Amino acid sequence: MASQKQQLTADHFYKFFQCPHWIWYDIYADAKRKKHIPPILELLYKGKLVNPSESIKKFKEFEQIKPEQFKDIEEAFLATLELMKQGKNVYHGVLMHENWAGMPDLLEARPMSELSRRSGRDERSVFGDWHYVVYDIQNTLDLRDEYKFQLVFYSLILERLQGVRPKEAYVIDPSGNIRSFLVDDFVDQFHITREQIEKILDGEKPAPFLKSSCKRTPWYSLCFEGSKECDDVSLIFRISQADQRRLYDIGIRTVGELADSDVNDLQTKLEDWSFDKLVRFNNQAKVLLSQQPLILKKPLFPAVRFEVYFDIESDPTRDIHYLLGVLIKDKKSGSVEYKKFFANNKGEEPLIWKNFLDFLAELDDFVIYHYAYLEKVVFDAFALKYGAPSALVSKFRENTIDLYNQTVETVILPLYFYSLKDVAGYIGYKWDDPEAGGAESVVWYNEWLETKDSNILKKILKYNEDDVRATMAIKKWLEQQGPKKRREKLEE
Repeated sequence: MASQKQQLTADHFYKFFQCPHWIWYDIYADAKRKKHIPPILELLYKGKLVNPSESIKKFKEFEQIKPEQFKDIEEAFLATLELMKQGKNVYHGVLMHENWAGMPDLLEARPMSELSRRSGRDERSVFGDWHYVVYDIQNTLDLRDEYKFQLVFYSLILERLQGVRPKEAYVIDPSGNIRSFLVDDFVDQFHITREQIEKILDGEKPAPFLKSSCKRTPWYSLCFEGSKECDDVSLIFRISQADQRRLYDIGIRTVGELADSDVNDLQTKLEDWSFDKLVRFNNQAKVLLSQQPLILKKPLFPAVRFEVYFDIESDPTRDIHYLLGVLIKDKKSGSVEYKKFFANNKGEEPLIWKNFLDFLAELDDFVIYHYAYLEKVVFDAFALKYGAPSALVSKFRENTIDLYNQTVETVILPLYFYSLKDVAGYIGYKWDDPEAGGAESVVWYNEWLETKDSNILKKILKYNEDDVRATMAIKKWLEQQGPKKRREKLEE
């Protein structure tokens, strides 16, 4: 007798794109090694909102299914199907067919005439004059693969249930903005991915591969151990799974083998790779083995009186940027001051933006340092949403330096990742709470919204202050470096 197939869900596609091992570890690993992920972080990592129905009901009418109120998922599916037969829009309905099951955010009924007009032929649905399309409610309109493939999955279940395949699938954000894509454009790649997932469900363990999104999974420690034990080339910063496969194909599977390789020889075997890419990977491998940084060039920083270090804390699940933190260093007097712009709720975003612009307007003979892209993205988003004088927008853009880019361009470190915590931690900076991170700040903010506990607020502010101080520490360390210079610990 053939064994029953494991149920395939939309969540498997999300997990696969974060880390394929997640699926395997869920089934076959020791559950004691599984780290607890708070529900708010699950929403954060998935790009979801705390109250998506509240956001969506401003733009769409729907009937809501609450699967937890039904005996089982099959009963929730039957309730969903009944609403679909009535032509109702369904929020959090359940779709099932054979071993496929999923819970799309929104199922919207559309006239069959619309589908027939677009296809150029007479289309028919088992529901009569309407068919269904699927929406995902996200905090942004980014169509990442994990979103698209889940939507394709729902669309293919719909095809099995209603007899016609939706032409498009949709993402909608809290402001009601909608972005769509053609389902057919991704069906072939979807099935390739589905087959890979089904092999994992059947017991085939994926090849080792470490990437930053592994940190979002409850099994990161096992992912790291697995890659480290075999010295896999995926330990190289910025290497992709496609890069890993190419290196495997030419017989290079470990960091050690890559470090020992001749770059010119690699170029003949990987002709479509740029020479700079090969040199970077080769140098990163050597640095991981030696555990000594390689200084590529001395970074150049402007000579100004005021250095401003800027860091933002955001909660995408509530569509809010709740803290703009700055550290102002006066190089003339030597003073260092932390300043915060904190929003108690979404309604205070315009106020902290105005206060930040007032602060920016007063700055003179200055430069603003930040780490990675978020601060520039949020500044531009706030300027678009709440407005800003063009002179201040130019002032910000022309006097801002991303220290992440400066780090990657000027030094190779014995690290697997180059996040703020990784780099600052390497040079000796210590956070007040060593377990704190941007995700933990979101958890604390949600706890503070519920309790208004002043101690929680202090933790949020202290973490942000640590971030800007860590950014300052990286700038200080970088400006001390030069070619052939060895690692220097921060002065106490």
